[in-house]
Amino acid sequence: WFHRNCLKATGPLDTKHLTPVLTSQKAYQIVNELSQKRAQLISKMGDLLTDPKSTPVIDDYLPLIRGFVQSAEGGTSPLQELLKFRWTQSLGTCEPEVQKSAIYEVGSICVNIGLWYMKRAAKIASTNNYSEADAKDVHTCLRTAAGVFQYVLDKVAPNLDSTQLEDWHDCAVPILTAYKLECTAEAQEVTVARAIELKHKADLISALANETSKLFSDADVALRECDTDYVTKWRRYLQSKIKFYGAYARSFQGEFLLTQDKCGESIKTLQEAQKLYKEAQHLCKQYENAIGNSVGEVKPAKHPFFLKLGSVIDLRLAKSERENGFIYYQKIPEELPGLELKATFGLAAPIPFEVPPVHPIFTEEAYKDFTIQQTPGPNPEWMRLTLPCMAFLPSL
Repeated sequence: WFHRNCLKATGPLDTKHLTPVLTSQKAYQIVNELSQKRAQLISKMGDLLTDPKSTPVIDDYLPLIRGFVQSAEGGTSPLQELLKFRWTQSLGTCEPEVQKSAIYEVGSICVNIGLWYMKRAAKIASTNNYSEADAKDVHTCLRTAAGVFQYVLDKVAPNLDSTQLEDWHDCAVPILTAYKLECTAEAQEVTVARAIELKHKADLISALANETSKLFSDADVALRECDTDYVTKWRRYLQSKIKFYGAYARSFQGEFLLTQDKCGESIKTLQEAQKLYKEAQHLCKQYENAIGNSVGEVKPAKHPFFLKLGSVIDLRLAKSERENGFIYYQKIPEELPGLELKATFGLAAPIPFEVPPVHPIFTEEAYKDFTIQQTPGPNPEWMRLTLPCMAFLPSL
C-alpha cells in the first residue's frame, strides 16, 4: 500500500509572442522542437503502463530545455527567461504557478518524472499476480525516483528564487526531502518483504524494519516545516508507516529474543509491538478521513498487508507467554529492550540521476538567431557540469 499525490499539471507553451524574437529558420526550429517534445513528454506521463526507461521523450526534451538554461560552452544561456512555464503543485490547488525561468521548468519536469516513477511503482505493486520480477521492478524504480528528487534537491532547488516558492510547493526543500525519503523507505519495504518471504534471520528483519521506520520518520519530520493542511493526509500515511514498521521491528525482535532464551524480554518487546500496531491502526483511520490531494480512496487498515502483521504479533506473543509459563519463568522487565540491532546490508539507496548534456542544436550561432537582450543571470554550479546521458533510467 502506497500513498500517492497527484501529478503536476501544465499547459502548452505559449510561443506566439516570440515572432519578433525569432530571426531565422533555425530559431523557429528550436522553439518548435522544444514545444513538440515537451507536449509528447507530458502526454506520456499519464500512462502508467509505459516504462519510462524505454520512453525516448525524456531524453528528447531535457537536452532541449537545458539549452535554455546553459549555453553549449557552459555559461548562462541568453534564453533562460525567454518563456513562461505554468505548473500546478502535486499537493495544492489546480491554480498554476507561472515563472519565467527555464531552471524552474527543469525542476518541475524532473519532479513530475519522479512522481511518474512513484505512480508506476504503485501500479505494478497493486497487480494480482505480483511476481519476483515485479518486486525487483518496483524496488528499482522507487530508488530511481529517490535519485530524481535528490537531483532536484541538490542541483536545482538552490538556484530557484525561493521568494516565489511556498513551503508546500514541489520544488521547495521540505517537499523534495520528503519525496526522496519516502521513495527510499518504500524501496526498503520491498527489501523487508523479500527478507520475510525468504525466511531470513529474525534479527536481520528486525533491523531492516527499524531502519525503514526511521526513514519514514525522517520524511515526516521534513514535512513539519510545511504550515498547511495540504500535507496532512501525506503525513498520516508516513506516521502510520512509522508505527507499522516499528511494530514489525519489535515483532521480529521478540522472536529473536526468544531464540536467545530471553523470554521475559521477548514478551515485553511483543507487547510493545502490539501497542505500536494499535497506534498504526488509529493513524490509518485518521488517514482515511484526512484532508489531502492524494489519488484514490484507500482503506489501509483493511489491507491484507496490514492485517497479517496483527495476527503474527498475537501468535508470537502467545507463544512467548506459553513458553515462559512452561519453561523459563522469567520476570517481564519494566524497561523495554533497546533496538540495538543495525542492518549491515539490504538498505536501499537512491539511484543517481543526471540531466543529459545540452542538445547539439544549440551552437553559438543558434543563440544569435534570437534577438533578445542578454542580461547576466545566475550561472549555477550544476549547469557547469558535464552530465552523462539519462538513458539508463530504470522503469517504475
